Amino acid sequence: MAIPENLLSLLKKEKLCFLSTSYQDRPHVSLMNFTYLPEKELIILTSRGDTTKVSYMRHNPKVALLFTDFSGQGYPPVSCTVYGKAQIEERHQDGIYREAHLGQHPDMESFIRGDNIVVATVKIQRASIATIQDQVSNWTPENSNGREVES
Repeated sequence: MAIPENLLSLLKKEKLCFLSTSYQDRPHVSLMNFTYLPEKELIILTSRGDTTKVSYMRHNPKVALLFTDFSGQGYPPVSCTVYGKAQIEERHQDGIYREAHLGQHPDMESFIRGDNIVVATVKIQRASIATIQDQVSNWTPENSNGREVES
């Protein structure tokens, strides 16, 4: 899967994203630390297991993640909305994800390790990429060689 360069840049550079979940017509948005694991093409998130977002992901794994440039230098040059399928990982199998996430966020250990902390992974299914010039393109892994398709 050839992820578009502007999305890949955000996944490598940024540490925060907005997670959107929904269940029974009740939307929920959360600001999250994330880690992109390129070798598995997954986005890693962690949260307490008793939160609304985790409950919603268990019932409806379809999520959206908004990535933008948080540098604070005026308007972000690009923002990317990723649509994907979330999976709450089994505790006995989530070690690789938990350690990768901790490696990216060593100051957030209390949000990554603990008895009530779960790991969610998101498989990217498609993305919408918008620039400050209001140029919007859509991308799916099926697009010819990962090229973006103008909207």
